[in-house]
Amino acid sequence: MKLQGWIIMLTAMVMFLSLLGLPIGFDSILNAIGADIDSDTTQVNSIDIENSSFWSKIFGDNGILVLLGLGAVVTIGLFARGYDPSLIVIPFIIFAGGVYIVAFSSIISYVITFNQSWMTKVISVIFGALMVGYIVACVDYFAGR
Repeated sequence: MKLQGWIIMLTAMVMFLSLLGLPIGFDSILNAIGADIDSDTTQVNSIDIENSSFWSKIFGDNGILVLLGLGAVVTIGLFARGYDPSLIVIPFIIFAGGVYIVAFSSIISYVITFNQSWMTKVISVIFGALMVGYIVACVDYFAGR
């Protein structure tokens, strides 16, 4: 499976597990983009992206993304005539991998609290295989160029 497929599959799985109510540490990301989720029913009440802190940090008066984008355009335009487009994708891949690692380790820690060694082993094998697949897809994406 290609890297795009892994990113979409793992992101959907992390969001699904978060909406099921598992403590995976994804709530801070949802709060940053303005998602209001009821903690009792895990129902999404509202999503207000334009008034979120994430939006203002990216597109505000001194937005980080705007400044980095302008800096990247100038750097690429002046110094690199034939740049590799994978350089643009690397930060997203690293961020997505970090989110998956935090989510999976949180779920494994949650399962450990049940004191059932077989359950911990099953969950570890499942998420370990998913992480190995993601890493192989990353290697294939960058080495296959």
